[in-house]
Amino acid sequence: MNLHKTPFAAALLVLVTASSAFAQEGHEEPSLFAGTIYQSIAAILVFLILLAVLKKHAWGPIIKGLSDREGKIREDLEQAERAYKQAATTLEEYRKQLSAAHDEARKIIDQSRADAQRIATQIKDQTQAEINAMRVRAQAEIKQSKEQALSEIYTQTANLATDVASRILRKEINAADQRRLVEDSLAAAAARSN
Repeated sequence: MNLHKTPFAAALLVLVTASSAFAQEGHEEPSLFAGTIYQSIAAILVFLILLAVLKKHAWGPIIKGLSDREGKIREDLEQAERAYKQAATTLEEYRKQLSAAHDEARKIIDQSRADAQRIATQIKDQTQAEINAMRVRAQAEIKQSKEQALSEIYTQTANLATDVASRILRKEINAADQRRLVEDSLAAAAARSN
């Protein structure tokens, strides 16, 4: 039985307990419960009226206030629990996003390194190809220049030999003879150089 819900029963219990304790004979101190039965009934009636007034005007609002406060505290605790769960969820989402951002940054860095390596390899290969092409061109130019120089030397040598031979023979060699001599000389020189 809840005493705050049945104040009448609680007051009656206090009254009975107090009256039995003070009902001893020969009690020397003045007692509230000492006197005639009418005084006792009047005291009980006053007490009951006071109890009813207190229940209506004091205990009701106090109990209602306590109940409202309990409800407010419960609601605040529930709100705090919801806020905590929401904060924990938000924190977990933030951690996931942060982890995803780190992963994405790592991927971008790795991709950048791979791109840089690929570009460096391309540049190296392109440079090597250009060097090889330049080497081939230079060798071709050298070979062509060598052949041209040899051809000019052979032509001058042939002209000089023809001139010397014509002086020796004292006769003129015609253009066809000269061409034949040059070709024979070039063929002989090419055979010696190989």
